[in-house]
Amino acid sequence: MKKFIFLICIFTLFLSGCSSISTFIDENLPKKNTTIPVALQEQIATKINPENELFAVGNSNIDKSGAIIAQAKANKHAKDLLKEQIKKEINFNTFMLNTDNYSKGIISPVLSDLTDYAVDVALKNASQKGAWENDTSVYSLFAVDRDKITEVSKQVFTGYLGDVSGKLNSIKNKIGDMEINVPTNSLDGNSNNNEVID
Repeated sequence: MKKFIFLICIFTLFLSGCSSISTFIDENLPKKNTTIPVALQEQIATKINPENELFAVGNSNIDKSGAIIAQAKANKHAKDLLKEQIKKEINFNTFMLNTDNYSKGIISPVLSDLTDYAVDVALKNASQKGAWENDTSVYSLFAVDRDKITEVSKQVFTGYLGDVSGKLNSIKNKIGDMEINVPTNSLDGNSNNNEVID
């Protein structure tokens, strides 16, 4: 009887373990996009080059507002998805690999803002590669060249460095042009002190 109970306990643990593993796999492994019909995924694959482009497909249900509003929503959805991908692609830290710690300390606090700005500029270079409609939904494909993202990143980063350098040089020049006026009272005070010390 004890062996039977022991086997039931082992079997129960095994089943619960298998269901947990199954849940873990379902939640963490990438899945094929079920919101986009397979036939449409094949058409999308012919319009983009994943090696040279980042792309995103947005979709929206056609509701009472009609297909035109749904298309606008699908376009916005695609751009929002593409924006996230561009953000992952931009990495200003690679530009600072050979930078001294002092310069890194000046630049690092603004990297987040620079990244957001670069993402917005890169997104303006995205183009719609296709739009599709079926009975229930509208789909929109947007893509942007990876090379353009790199180019925009360099422009934003070097533009910021040029701006900072210009402002620092302006401060330096203003300091150089300053006339330092020492009050005569302080000089008299110093001469009196000197006399006392002597």
